[in-house]
Amino acid sequence: MRLRTLTAAAVIFLFALGSGSTAHGAAPTPPGEITFVGTDSNIYYCDAKCHEPKCITCKAAAMHVRRDDARDNAIVKVDAVPEAGPGPGATEYGFPTFSPDGKRIAYSAETHKQGEDSFAVWVYDLARSDAMLIFESRSERIIYMVWLPDAQHLSFLLGEPQGLSLVLAEVKESTPVRIVTTGMPLYFDWGARADEVALHTLALDPDRTEQVALMSLTPTSQGVVKVLSRGRTPFKNPAWSPDGKHLAYIANDHAESSIIVADADASHPRSVVSLPVGENSFIWAPDSAHLAYATALTAQDPTYHGIKLVDVANANSKWLTKDDVAAFFFAPDSRHLAYIGVPEDKPYYSWSVVDVKTGAVKAIGNFLATPEESTAYRYFDQLAVSHTIWSPDSSSFIYAGVRLIGSPDKALGIAPAPSAWIVPIDGSDPHQIANAVLAFFSPAK
Repeated sequence: MRLRTLTAAAVIFLFALGSGSTAHGAAPTPPGEITFVGTDSNIYYCDAKCHEPKCITCKAAAMHVRRDDARDNAIVKVDAVPEAGPGPGATEYGFPTFSPDGKRIAYSAETHKQGEDSFAVWVYDLARSDAMLIFESRSERIIYMVWLPDAQHLSFLLGEPQGLSLVLAEVKESTPVRIVTTGMPLYFDWGARADEVALHTLALDPDRTEQVALMSLTPTSQGVVKVLSRGRTPFKNPAWSPDGKHLAYIANDHAESSIIVADADASHPRSVVSLPVGENSFIWAPDSAHLAYATALTAQDPTYHGIKLVDVANANSKWLTKDDVAAFFFAPDSRHLAYIGVPEDKPYYSWSVVDVKTGAVKAIGNFLATPEESTAYRYFDQLAVSHTIWSPDSSSFIYAGVRLIGSPDKALGIAPAPSAWIVPIDGSDPHQIANAVLAFFSPAK
């Protein structure tokens, strides 16, 4: 698949410099908060209006003050930006991740300074405007972060010379971290408690065994308690249903792959759909009653040929779209699914939204993705357990990139800086937030 990114297509035909205009006018501001990575590689936070985004990784350039008459006219600080993370300069911040309760944001930091590398995980408390260092390494790059459902623990993947390590940390200062397992690749989802994790990995042992398994953790030990599938399995991550009652994964039996839905403890597994040959991805609907799934011919060209929806109770499937797509995302109401189309022989991606109940598809618009967003799309099924592009009320979604006007066939102009866009699905004007390369909404509560 030819990536429709700013690096792959440095110039474009027509682009949107502002919020644009349509016959529908502006939509009401959706609820929820936003976090995004700016084009300056800092992390920002704001509500959906986002009139003044707050930089949570910038050095404080100034301090706002007010007079407090209750304290004998003392001058006190108001809304000062903390010194969060390593110093300025060569530090780049990435993949901000809201905690499940929306009260904190975890993010990675990468610093290259005078021949010394530093990689770190920070957690920012939104109420206290305070950042806490959770982990730091001189050699291990942070690949991806996932909060556990209790909002008190954070897990992340470390990139090491021999592969990946899954690390578990309690969100407290000066608390030792725990290596859960290693592998390459390594996909995972945590259960309702912090003592179980579903894994799909290729072991680093000489046999390079691939398996899907459940691992149990106690304060003093950890280990695989059940192997769900062993051998070549063409998918990424297993996932518990949002209500925690079921576990879905893909198994390969005699060269035939199937989506398996089991009880939460992996008992009573049953096939809900047989899959065509290829690389597969699925995500749960928030209602825990449906799965959306798609198949790509090869892992090297991850273009999915349509999206289907399966009812996990009766195993009935139906097409949601037969378009070629790069990624898809359920809205919190389970009624809508946004997907990124891959128009044939075009230098851009397209957004569309399908009404899951009626099957009606609405074209939203075309865009160029940033490299950071393209990486997120490549692993959207793993990202679905930790991030959301949808507003909590399902009225809008957010992305970062260059919004196009029309359907250009070739590159003819100079592209502006990418922006974060809030896009209402009712056809109202998209709302331009700020220059950004990656953006997410806070989770629905």
